[in-house]
Amino acid sequence: MFQTNSIQKRVFLLTITMMSVLGLVASDIFLPAMSTIIKYFQVTPSQGQSMLGCFLFGIASMQLLYGPVSDSIGRRNLLLVGIGLFVLTALAIPHARNFEQVIALRVFQAFGACAGITLGRAIIGDLYSKEEAAQIFLTIFPVVGMSPAIAPLIGGQLSSLWGWQACFLFSACFGMVLIGLILGWLPETRPLQRRQPLSARQIAKAYRSLLTTRRFWHYAIIPCVAYAAYFAYIAESPFLLEVQGIKRSQVGYSYMSLSVTYVIGNLFARKLMQRGRTTDQLVNLGYSIFITGGCGLFLATSITPHSFACSIIAMSVLTLGNGFLLPLGTSGAVTCIPSLAGSASGLMGALQIASAALAAQYIGRLSLHQPRQFGTIMMVLALSGFALHRWLEGRHARAT
Repeated sequence: MFQTNSIQKRVFLLTITMMSVLGLVASDIFLPAMSTIIKYFQVTPSQGQSMLGCFLFGIASMQLLYGPVSDSIGRRNLLLVGIGLFVLTALAIPHARNFEQVIALRVFQAFGACAGITLGRAIIGDLYSKEEAAQIFLTIFPVVGMSPAIAPLIGGQLSSLWGWQACFLFSACFGMVLIGLILGWLPETRPLQRRQPLSARQIAKAYRSLLTTRRFWHYAIIPCVAYAAYFAYIAESPFLLEVQGIKRSQVGYSYMSLSVTYVIGNLFARKLMQRGRTTDQLVNLGYSIFITGGCGLFLATSITPHSFACSIIAMSVLTLGNGFLLPLGTSGAVTCIPSLAGSASGLMGALQIASAALAAQYIGRLSLHQPRQFGTIMMVLALSGFALHRWLEGRHARAT
């Protein structure tokens, strides 16, 4: 470790945390203003949802590049370029002349944001073993888990006071603070002797190694399922909450219980790990909770589709399970091949965010914004994810 005192360690954790939440802040902060943006640009609700979907696709695609490139040239400078791009595009979005320009800028904003997400995980992979990385992720993920609730809350207040454009100006300020922390406190964590040659052949070789590693798949699929379920709800929630009678000004507050239960899941998993539970034991426990929430959401939307309380309780149980699944699956994937931590972070992140993007892009078309259909999809997703996990777990066990 390079930290020499507690202050440096705290600033390091703060910097990594801000890198991890950057994409979530940008993806969620405008949700309370979505209806205003839809009216401003005169587009359909499904087109409005594409502001989230295209952002997630942009993050997914660029992680495939950031990971192996950072294995070759290092983390720090590439990180500064990415966050700089994020800031510039966030400043440009309020000045877009039409919705097509908004979508294009959102994609480039995602290209910048995913530098923080990918390289933050890679930096942890540079410095820690699997179990140590799990402890670090369980330390920072409570804050990461709060960001989907805090960002819409901030966005709701900003858009009410200064219009939807203020949401993106806030994102730009967030990025500028992060650049200052990186310049002042974060050294390079990829030494020259550990760097890989940068070539298409080397990138292909790295990804081929990961794609043929059962252990990587075993852990990488876990956050994919968890993110798909969560972002399906995030994308559908403005319409679901409207059906359930939640006022537009209160939408931002409705995400608080999800973040609270997610953080509780993080803290509970961390406590159990400190008491000797293994990563795999905690993943199985997390999936049990996750399935309970998915089935509960199906029952809530089928029996009382207009009840906000029933739906949010079920979804909160699901995010309690996510508090186990996201950090533990991430730590297992990025540490499976230590020499390829950046590539593993990029590939896992691409799969994870692509799953979330697909969910956000198509949930409205599949559910037709009907609560009962939405609940059914969520239950099927939870059960299918658990079945896939057990199958991969069995294959991994037989291989070892």
